[in-house]
Amino acid sequence: MVTDQGEIYVKLQRGYNWKAAVQETMSATLNRTVSSGISGASYYTGTFNTVNRSRDRRYVAVSSRGNFYLTWEPGQLFWQPHNRAVARRIQNMGWRADGGLWLLVRGGGLYLSKGTGITEDFEEVPVQSRGFGLLDVGFRSKEEGWAAGGSGVLLKTTNRGKNWARDKAADDIAANIYSVKFLNDGKGFVLGNDGVLLRYVG
Repeated sequence: MVTDQGEIYVKLQRGYNWKAAVQETMSATLNRTVSSGISGASYYTGTFNTVNRSRDRRYVAVSSRGNFYLTWEPGQLFWQPHNRAVARRIQNMGWRADGGLWLLVRGGGLYLSKGTGITEDFEEVPVQSRGFGLLDVGFRSKEEGWAAGGSGVLLKTTNRGKNWARDKAADDIAANIYSVKFLNDGKGFVLGNDGVLLRYVG
């Protein structure tokens, strides 16, 4: 369980008890590290806009203003803040199936980290989103990934994110698509407004 303040709790005894995995909230971490060179970090910004977990239980979270991001791995006592690698504010971030990161910026734009693991080194990849912003990305496998956004935009890659093409499955859906989630490589869902729910069928 994760709160928008950065608290992480791990369940014990099937959920009857919970144990804190970090020793301080995001606000406390920022106040302690504000002089370490993180741009835009101050006691005024202390909540998450988005938070995503990898399959191996690593977390990446975007600050409420989108001006920096934080990461956490099992065993760490505190969130680790990072400067954003792009000029525009961050919309959302998450993990690829190969262990690397993806990053969406406000106003459109998709970036992939170079290599795997936690890094501040990203490169932009071209996407044709028909002028609508992208809101979420989900990778079914190391090769195949899906990106979703406003007005039913649904894009697919089959080469680790190097190229993206529009998928027509959502062309007739008059809804914004907010979330792409794969529970495993054969079970995935896309969630939009007005009760829109799509299921991955291959």
